[in-house]
Amino acid sequence: MARTTGAADALGFAVPKDVHNNPVREVDRARNREMWWSALFVSVLVGGLLLAVWQHYEWTQLGYALGALQQERAAEETANRQLRLELETLRAPQRIELLATTQLHLVAPTQTEAVVIERVRQAAQPARTLVAQR
Repeated sequence: MARTTGAADALGFAVPKDVHNNPVREVDRARNREMWWSALFVSVLVGGLLLAVWQHYEWTQLGYALGALQQERAAEETANRQLRLELETLRAPQRIELLATTQLHLVAPTQTEAVVIERVRQAAQPARTLVAQR
C-alpha cells in the first residue's frame, strides 16, 4: 500500500511513493571488462603522449645547449687566435734584439767575437755495410 501525505489528502489526490530497499546490484562483468580495457587504452595513449612531449622538450633543451656550446667554442677560437698572434709578436727576432739592446744593455758582437755553431747531422749509413771479423 502506498503512503500519502496529509496535504495531498486535503487537495484530493494522492502521490504514491514507492520505496525499494534493495541496494544490492549485480556486477555486469562485460561492462566492467570494457571499462578496464578503456582505462588501459587511455593510459597507454596518455603515456605515449607524455613520452612524445618529453622527447620534444629534451630535443629543445639539447638545441639550446648546442647553441651555447657553439658560441663558447667561437669565443675560445677567437681567444686562441689572439693568443697565437701575441705569441708570434713576442717571438719576433726584431723585438728580442730591441729588448736586449735597450733594457739589458747588450751589444751586438763584432765579426771576430761572433761564433756560429752549426748543428752536425750524422751521415746516413750506406745500404750495404761490411764488417771485418777477427
